[in-house]
Amino acid sequence: MIARLTPYESILEPLERSVFPAIRDEAEQRGTNTRRRDQFLLLGHAGAALKEIVADEAPADAIDEYSELLYQGYQFWSFGRRLYVLDERVTQTVTQPAADLGTWVFAGPPSCYLQLPPQRLWSRVGVESPYEPVDGCFVVSDETLPAEDAGAHLRVQLVLGMRSERPGVSLVSYRTDLDPRTAPEHAGIPWREDGPAFSNAIPGGERKGYRTVATTSELEALVIRILWYLDQHSRALVSHDASVEPGSTRLKWVEVTG
Repeated sequence: MIARLTPYESILEPLERSVFPAIRDEAEQRGTNTRRRDQFLLLGHAGAALKEIVADEAPADAIDEYSELLYQGYQFWSFGRRLYVLDERVTQTVTQPAADLGTWVFAGPPSCYLQLPPQRLWSRVGVESPYEPVDGCFVVSDETLPAEDAGAHLRVQLVLGMRSERPGVSLVSYRTDLDPRTAPEHAGIPWREDGPAFSNAIPGGERKGYRTVATTSELEALVIRILWYLDQHSRALVSHDASVEPGSTRLKWVEVTG
């Protein structure tokens, strides 16, 4: 099994040298909580970094997505660059039409990237857009702010269409607050109007084993199911060092096996 080069490395890793440390230092000086996305984006160094990674002619929705990407990337860096790579069997498990998570209470790392097998899961940025292969997703999980006892806060950014010959990626963001005790209900049977959850929506995709994420309910369920699997199957997690192979990640990573 190989862990592929991540979007963090392709787009955000250069910011580790000076930009991310500068954001951290500015936040400390100003008393800013960088876990709060709104506060994070008001930092001068965050604003300057956003201008560097977004084209001048970018539409408003692209600016918002890249703002989320910058926020997610900073969290990923701050919390140790946790990369989890799912194998085929685990991916099949977490994309079944229904799942029973029992009485599990929501728990997850503060920040991570979840990488899925190539060209197994597909999604799109809008109903008029073509489906693209899912590389994975950035995830931030935290206590609900500002009321820390109110529940769990979950932010997800799905990364689509990542290819070596393509300079950018497609991004789909989602956020929600939920009661940690009701997470199994959110993950049980995701809503899908035209068929079972995660069923293929690409002509001919059944023959290739494609599955699709077509609704935010499916995206929410997918991430909750993966976090459940990480929390409940610690023996299925295998740590790996960074690789020097072309196209492989330079980060340490954890293989998630079925």
